[in-house]
Amino acid sequence: MKQDIGASGGSGKGRRPGKKPTPKSALKASNRARTAPAKPKAKSTDGEGGLGAFDELHVDLRTSEERWRSLLENPLFGVTFVGQHLRYEGSNRTFQNMVGFSAEELRQISPLDISVSGERELNAVYFKELQSGERNHYEMIKQLRRKDGSLIWTHLYVFAVTDRKSGEKLPFGIVFDITDKKQAQDALEEMRAELVRVARVNEMGAMAGSIAHEIAQPLSSIVTAANAALRWLERPNPEIEETKALLRGIVHDGQRAADIIKGIRAVFRADPEQRSAVKVNELVRDVLALSQTELRKSLIEVRTELAETLPVLSADPVQLQQVIFNLVKNAIDAMDPVVGRDRILRIKSEHGGSQWLVVSIEDSGVGIAPENMDRMFKSLFTTKPNGMGMGLAICQSIVESHGGSLTASPAHPHGAVFRLSLPTGGADGA
Repeated sequence: MKQDIGASGGSGKGRRPGKKPTPKSALKASNRARTAPAKPKAKSTDGEGGLGAFDELHVDLRTSEERWRSLLENPLFGVTFVGQHLRYEGSNRTFQNMVGFSAEELRQISPLDISVSGERELNAVYFKELQSGERNHYEMIKQLRRKDGSLIWTHLYVFAVTDRKSGEKLPFGIVFDITDKKQAQDALEEMRAELVRVARVNEMGAMAGSIAHEIAQPLSSIVTAANAALRWLERPNPEIEETKALLRGIVHDGQRAADIIKGIRAVFRADPEQRSAVKVNELVRDVLALSQTELRKSLIEVRTELAETLPVLSADPVQLQQVIFNLVKNAIDAMDPVVGRDRILRIKSEHGGSQWLVVSIEDSGVGIAPENMDRMFKSLFTTKPNGMGMGLAICQSIVESHGGSLTASPAHPHGAVFRLSLPTGGADGA
């Protein structure tokens, strides 16, 4: 029997000539490869081999952190975080240097602890409104007391930030130190005030010189005529007719001097033609607005009690406003030496009877010495080093020309109170 022989010289059934037999190990590996599940290929989120979503998030967080750190480490303004109990929970180095407290020391105190009287109470109101949601932010120019006791001026911006844990509104503050700017402004205001004072003194001097000149002429004529009349009457044969002529001249010159004085007094007297309907409460508010800078500078807290239904006055609004302004200015000056207690200005308007209206202006200053009480409204009397002693005298003259009265009395426990009483004439108004 013949056998088939392959090209390789081997023998076997069904083999194709020219192909080597596959080993068993190779067949098993091939079978495993065909039956194993395919592994998924990694895909790029940007489709071009860029950063993945996690990497991009990490970069964004790092960028935000760097920006936040640059905000905190800035040397231009302070940054503060105030907690639920109104204590500093965080602050940057700029604010710490500004007030002289360390970060740990600030965590033990509240912004109200280093605020001054008057501003402290207003700041507390703003904090409550932030926490209650009545306001979202506020701006304030205020003073802060440093650790060494000195005061600095600051411009404060505060925003309400929601706490994630408690859900409460907490104050986040940005603080600028404007002490140098404020001192420069104060120096400029003092210079302007001094120029105004010098101008007023010069005007008073010029007016006094003019008055003296006008009155000196008739008085000189009176003295000359009187001496001549005495000589003529002392003669052996008195010159009766000549003396009568001299006496008539004296009467004329005396009347001329009286007219000059009358004209001067008319300057401080309300002209009925200049009177109009006046609402006292509006005058008070206008004066407080005009005095706002000086009140803030002197750290004075203003408390007003203005009756809502007051009669309308028939008065000269400019002159009455000047009276109230002068009394407020005197109250500010009286509180300037006060140390260790609150400086409070109280202004109250009320009905003083069926046909009277009363405005009282009370301060917590040094008060009025008993020996000076009866001389307060006399001309040329003053307790101020640079005063002229004309302010209260002029105020009283203006009030009396309106048919009213101006009085002063001690306030309790400190200071003085001035009461301005004006007749309403039975007129009614809001």
